[in-house]
Amino acid sequence: MEIGGAEIGKAIIVLNPAEPPILMRKHRLLRPPEGTDHDAVVESIHRMVADVARYVPGYRLKQPPLIEEGPFHTPGGVVPFRSVVLLEVEGAGDYLPAYAGNLDIMTAAAVRVGEAIAAHQEAAA
Repeated sequence: MEIGGAEIGKAIIVLNPAEPPILMRKHRLLRPPEGTDHDAVVESIHRMVADVARYVPGYRLKQPPLIEEGPFHTPGGVVPFRSVVLLEVEGAGDYLPAYAGNLDIMTAAAVRVGEAIAAHQEAAA
């Protein structure tokens, strides 16, 4: 699977039993291949966040994407730069608390897949 042209990607979820609860947050560390255009990476991140936010309304960037200059020594080799993306998901709060955005995003993704399958079957009929 190809995601944004990155050769290596890493996702870290922060699970925190804090009181009061905090919203679900994700940290994405992208290691684009040599020669990748920084502006194109940032533009692609914004497009993908907007696309996901169409079916997960509480999905948003916590702060603008950060491009860090390297070189960075990684298990996949040396990379010239990396992009750090901090995401937050606020749930709808209809059945679950707003801080349970991780469950809302899974439900929203399942609904989107179901709708895509139904549309494909309808088009094939």
